[in-house]
Amino acid sequence: MPDHVHAVLWFSESDQLSKFMKQWKQRSSVKIKKLMKNDLPNYFSTTSEQDPVWQPRYYSFNIFSMNKLQEKISYMRENPVRAGLVAHPGDWAFSSAAFYLSGKSVGVPTESSG
Repeated sequence: MPDHVHAVLWFSESDQLSKFMKQWKQRSSVKIKKLMKNDLPNYFSTTSEQDPVWQPRYYSFNIFSMNKLQEKISYMRENPVRAGLVAHPGDWAFSSAAFYLSGKSVGVPTESSG
């Protein structure tokens, strides 16, 4: 989605999410700003170098069952379709939906991935 990210994450130890999110936001912010500056100069010119890339918070949702995992993955796949950005989930270039729909694994073992 252009204005937010969905991800399914698993940690072998508890209390790792906040550490991961801090590092993910820090590292990706640098790359996103560089991408915007080089590849989207018109958009970048409307922002300030000091503008944050990420909102200060994030929303987490613990998944405790395969049914809930399937529900969340389905929601994530359909999100760009519901937003009117594409006609089919696999058409969204920034999604793993095309991998799931073709049966390729993206690292999350589910009934629909190979």
